[in-house]
This record gives sequence, C-alpha cells and structure tokens, in this order.
Amino acid sequence: MTPATPRAPRRGGRRARPGRRGWTDGTDEATGGEVKVTVVRSGGFSGIEQRAESDTASDPMLARLVDRVDLGAVPPPGRIPDQFLYDICIDGATATVGEAQLQGPLRELVHHVLGRAR
Repeated sequence: MTPATPRAPRRGGRRARPGRRGWTDGTDEATGGEVKVTVVRSGGFSGIEQRAESDTASDPMLARLVDRVDLGAVPPPGRIPDQFLYDICIDGATATVGEAQLQGPLRELVHHVLGRAR
C-alpha cells in the first residue's frame, strides 16, 4: 500500500459556503464562536486602498449576512480598467471579486463591513 496523497488546497483559498460548515447562526463551530470578516477594496482610478474588518460577536447583523454568502460561487474578477477589486476574507476563506461582479448578499456584506469603518 502507498501512503495517501494529501489534497491540494482549493483554488484561491476558497471553500464551501459557510452555512455548510456550521455557521447557520453566524458562528464558527471550529473556533467556538465569532466569525471574523475582512474586506479590502483596492484599485479604482486613484488606487487608494480601503480596509475594514468586523466580527459576528460585536455585530449581529453581520452574522445574518455571513450566512447568506457563498464564497465558493464568487466569479473571478474581470479585466476592467480602473475597477475596484474587493478581497473578502470570512474566517480564513478568501475570494477576490471585481466591482462589476459584486451582487446580492455579497454586495450587502461588503457595504456593511466597509460602512462600519467610516
């Protein structure tokens, strides 16, 4: 018998929808509590970066938004000059999406997290 070959990490650090991992109440069972969300907006005409983060322990609305987001279904950013790019990290799972593809629950999550930073 040969030893098992370890699985390669998923492309782009993405993983399945958080709800499938036990976050149905906005918490991460693996860490025993809060889920941390980080959003970094970069690009645009001026190239100024905006960064914000929040967690479900201090933001109950964020818990509901996290449950609705599926980072595994995020389309890759298109090549559009001067578009904003959003790097979204939900408790270690990451995805990058262009402004043109930012829709639905993911858009709500991004605007909520960035809005709290102001």
